[in-house]
Amino acid sequence: MKRITSKAIIAVIALAVLAVAAQQARRTAIDVTDYRMDVEIIPDDNRLKAVVDVTFVPSVDTRTVTFELNGSLAVESIERVVEAAPEPSPSPTPAAKARAPKPVPTPTPSPAPLVTFVQDRAGVSALGPSVRVDLGESVPGGSEVTVRFRYSGALVTAEGGPLLTQRMAFIGPESGYLMYGARWFPFNEYAVDRATADVSFKLPKGLVMAGVGDEPVAGADGRYRFLLKEPGLIGNFAYGKYKVSDLTFAGRKFAFFTRAADDSVINEYAETLGRAFEFYERNYGPVGTGRKTIVVQIDDESLDIYSGRDMIFMADRFFEGARGTVVERLQREAAYQWWGLTVGLSSLDDAWISQGLAEFSAVSLRESRADGARLEALRRELLEKSLTFEQTASLARTPDSLDDQSNAYRYLMFGKGPFVFKLLRDTMGEKKFEALLRTFMERYGGRNASIDDFEKLASDIHGENLRYFFARWVEGTGVPEFSADYQIIRTRAGKFITRGTVRQNYDNLRLPVDLVLRSEGDTEGKKTTVLIEDSSADFSFETDGQPIEVLIDPEFKILRISEDLRISSVARRGIELFKEGNYFEAQQQFEAALKLDRSNAWVYYHLGLVYLAQRNYDPAIDNFKVINQGIRANSRPAWLHVWSFIKMGNAYDAKGDRPRALDAYRKAQDLADDYDGAQDIVKRYMDTPYDPKEVVTVTSGK
Repeated sequence: MKRITSKAIIAVIALAVLAVAAQQARRTAIDVTDYRMDVEIIPDDNRLKAVVDVTFVPSVDTRTVTFELNGSLAVESIERVVEAAPEPSPSPTPAAKARAPKPVPTPTPSPAPLVTFVQDRAGVSALGPSVRVDLGESVPGGSEVTVRFRYSGALVTAEGGPLLTQRMAFIGPESGYLMYGARWFPFNEYAVDRATADVSFKLPKGLVMAGVGDEPVAGADGRYRFLLKEPGLIGNFAYGKYKVSDLTFAGRKFAFFTRAADDSVINEYAETLGRAFEFYERNYGPVGTGRKTIVVQIDDESLDIYSGRDMIFMADRFFEGARGTVVERLQREAAYQWWGLTVGLSSLDDAWISQGLAEFSAVSLRESRADGARLEALRRELLEKSLTFEQTASLARTPDSLDDQSNAYRYLMFGKGPFVFKLLRDTMGEKKFEALLRTFMERYGGRNASIDDFEKLASDIHGENLRYFFARWVEGTGVPEFSADYQIIRTRAGKFITRGTVRQNYDNLRLPVDLVLRSEGDTEGKKTTVLIEDSSADFSFETDGQPIEVLIDPEFKILRISEDLRISSVARRGIELFKEGNYFEAQQQFEAALKLDRSNAWVYYHLGLVYLAQRNYDPAIDNFKVINQGIRANSRPAWLHVWSFIKMGNAYDAKGDRPRALDAYRKAQDLADDYDGAQDIVKRYMDTPYDPKEVVTVTSGK
């Protein structure tokens, strides 16, 4: 065995200290403007080899710069790229030589300074795996510098990437993928720094390469080239033994790179994306990317769905049976082409502009297709998601405070995030808000924008300073709780006047609030809207029938809390766990919600679904029965009654008790409630018994 000397130990320690100190030193801000990449894929060895020229501009005079780079890749060398001397002109004739002025001596170009570097592959700094480069001399701020990286490595697991358990880059024998977020090339400022690129790949014959470029070129010798002339977030590619399906929907072209997907699935996803692009373009104007979107099937070891410019990666399970909420996800991914990829971010702290606005766009699309009880259910679901982790962090602080893979982050950004945009729309009014989004797209398309930029533009278009709104809803936490005090007066004419005041517990709150008075003989109720300015507003109703109750925000338009919503937000966690197939934890959440309110029909229904999915039929039946007994005769939402009978019938069918199943289905039929096509479902089960192998879902009641 070779002896390790004390000098060697000291040298290793010194190198480690140097690496840590180098990464902890303050980074010089740079703007990467261009990449030139020559990449070789070696599938059988799971390896990638690359030579990458990175052109960047430092903000200040500096000698050192730092790039992020996946820790599974080892840098072999880095050098400065200096422009070559111009080609010599042809020798002049003797006559021309005599007429020419005396030439000015051309200095010999200085050799490029010696570049050194320290690579941190373990990610000991807050930055993560990275490379600190000493340029060999100080370069002036604002000057253009190009450095050439040579590196290679195996990309097999999540190790070295940004996520602990999900890989964003993979090189396999038959397929692989490289996502922008994987940092598989020298990287600066995730989601912020845009660059042009010229990327060339070499891979074995028989494999197909998928990628986006202004002029993509595929060679017969396994070489591919992708040229991107407009600055963007680059670096999304995949390869494999793909079948390529080209489709067009609503004027948008799609290319699906799949392995064994059914054509009906591909057509459904193309239609979903096409309708989403059509809706967003009509509302926000043209998107600043191409007219073609690539969808690539990848393995289940990565993220479920990941988007880049004109490209979406989707996991195997979405092509092989597990559908879940994929349609809703695709609607959001399509919206990223506007918010995040066309309008970029000034920093990650501005993620609400991208993620919140993308989900708001998707929610608006779904709401445009719904009405009545379905619309109310969509709004209630979003409100519950908004409240679930609301106190954890403000929208402005969420990116810095929370892991973006955590439930808290997702609920805040994709629950509260879009809800605050809905509140802004109600505050500004529909026309001004539509003008805001269109102007925002026109002004910042192809550029980066911050929340501050968005606030300033919103105030300008509204004609009033909206600082109070952004301070309350974007930079703060906490939501108001409303109450109504009123008295009922009977007039000489036999009518009823209900006068009162709606109050809330926050200062400086300005919002329109819907109120509905339910009275005897009026099935729909009487509606009015009051403007809360500061803490309260007065209201008055006149009705023919005896007033029963005043409902505040009955359509769930306002981000607010109530005793019922506190319980529902706990239950909402259970619903999301149920969707993920985590039945045990979902059951725990629903049982915790019932401890807070033993009369909550909404919770009993979903707990019944958990038992039904687990094929524990007797407890499922018990929970569905509770909904239609005694004090829950007026349970909200009203569709709980019809669907609890349907699900109860399913449980009886699963037990082989057909007479009781038919009795439950007949009761559902007698209610005549057709929420989510309930009556067609009833007819189906009355004709054909429920199959226990059917997947139980909570997405629409079915």
